[in-house]
Amino acid sequence: MLISVFNAVLIVLVTWLAYRYFELRERTSPTEERYSQFVSGVASIVDRIEGYDAAHSLEVAQTAEKLALAAGLEGEQLQALKAAAMLHDVGETLLPREILRTAERLNDEQTYLMRTHPLLGELHLKSRMQTPDEVPAIIRWHHERWDGLGYPDNLKGEEIPKAARILAIADAISAMRHLRSYRPKQYKSQKDIDAEIERQAGLQFDPELAALWLKLSPAAGNN
Repeated sequence: MLISVFNAVLIVLVTWLAYRYFELRERTSPTEERYSQFVSGVASIVDRIEGYDAAHSLEVAQTAEKLALAAGLEGEQLQALKAAAMLHDVGETLLPREILRTAERLNDEQTYLMRTHPLLGELHLKSRMQTPDEVPAIIRWHHERWDGLGYPDNLKGEEIPKAARILAIADAISAMRHLRSYRPKQYKSQKDIDAEIERQAGLQFDPELAALWLKLSPAAGNN
């Protein structure tokens, strides 16, 4: 059974809260903040289902916002990025739970299914709720690579929207900090993570954004 009852309930809950968040976003700031916190809470549940050992989605959103502000994003672009960062892995709730909870290295078939989650997330948001167009698009493309070897559309360089390029770096930074059920923690320190970001600049990541992150990183000693 592709979607369990538990997953189905979770998907409905995520969708409803996200819908309310976007519906009330243009009202008073306290209301927006309250619903932002609700979405954050649901995202943390998704993180646990995915097998992360920490609040991955919130961490990604915070890192993405930090990098985006330094890169000059503001207004609706910034808000769309923050929302996409909180919901970027919602497509994984549509995958079989055994993939997310396996203690074994993913096989080729499981890896292929995992790589459908950006597309599943985009399609789910588009079909179930009215969101700014940028949000599903950012989610769809957050695993694209600067060198064109990413997925699902093999976009290259500046074909990838800037917000998606920012989210790609933020997501990778958080993923490298934490373990998942099917792989151990990959890097011991922020310096090791930053070294990987620098190594992948111009390959996996936008080189200018990667360089900007290296200036912002806690390991740079200027925060």
